[in-house]
Amino acid sequence: MLITGGCKKNKTEPAQQTEAEAEIKPTQPIADSTPSTTGGKPAPAFTLQDLNGKNVSLADFQGKVVVLDFWATWCPPCVKEIPHFIELYEQYKDKGLAMVGISLDREGVGVVKAFVQKYQIKYPIMMTDGKVDKAFGGITSIPTTFLIDSAGNISKKYVGYNSKAVFEADIKKLLAEAK
Repeated sequence: MLITGGCKKNKTEPAQQTEAEAEIKPTQPIADSTPSTTGGKPAPAFTLQDLNGKNVSLADFQGKVVVLDFWATWCPPCVKEIPHFIELYEQYKDKGLAMVGISLDREGVGVVKAFVQKYQIKYPIMMTDGKVDKAFGGITSIPTTFLIDSAGNISKKYVGYNSKAVFEADIKKLLAEAK
């Protein structure tokens, strides 16, 4: 299933964009649960290696609001969201926000490392192990982004491209609730 503004997860080569696809329009976020610090489904625990081989766990961000983004370097909507995530991370990291990216690239760590260097991504990026995406309900289209509250519960799930303003409004709400 392909959601407007997203890429099929099982894509193995860079997409050839048509003119219509070049203009990516935001999709509405799909809520998994009511945004709340207590009312959501607990986010599945995971530990993956970052691009330098260091173990990173979701538990490392306990007490923080977490943006967890499943993405790939070849996915145009994913690439379009990355600058938003970089800006949001820089703006809110000292206020209780953590940003985590999980790449679904099959070409290996080298491709992802080059992308991270090119875009100067400062937040943790890991490669999927094939299990973590299943634990989050199966990722059928990317980008798929989860907003996790400071209690570790999934507050929202977004499928496809979303604007910085959409993410920022939801992040600000959860940061305010966390105080």
